[in-house]
Amino acid sequence: MRMPTIEDPNEHPARKAARLSRTYFAQRKKQAWIDLWAKDGVIMDPLGPSFMDPEAEGFRTPEAREKWWDDHYEMEFYYSMLASFVAGNQVANYESLIIVGDIEGKKGAFKCEGIWTYEVDEEGKLTAMLGYWEEEGMKETLTELPNHQYYVE
Repeated sequence: MRMPTIEDPNEHPARKAARLSRTYFAQRKKQAWIDLWAKDGVIMDPLGPSFMDPEAEGFRTPEAREKWWDDHYEMEFYYSMLASFVAGNQVANYESLIIVGDIEGKKGAFKCEGIWTYEVDEEGKLTAMLGYWEEEGMKETLTELPNHQYYVE
């Protein structure tokens, strides 16, 4: 299933929440992104211990999710949706991301492929975003970028 890019009245609630999450993040609409979440929603991206979440506890409070946003805000994310599958109140998206940002004082880019699942409650609020991707695989794709402007037409 291709990921819709425009509003569809028949869109599955979890797929819609996932789409809006990425859209608001890319557009830097912090409050709109925060408003997508149920009070007790959790982000575990990736699952398990990582450089972002060494204790593998996830980001489980409104304050923790806001910290997650702030920790990622300076990076640019370019998404490619490869497949999307819904079941129950969840969606699993197979995505390829290019992440551009400051890596140890230099501008660099990573490629990250994985599965991200999103779960919503009865009101369509996000209760979970779980990332299944391999940190080592992502680090192997690091490319240093020259220090000049890039743009996409």
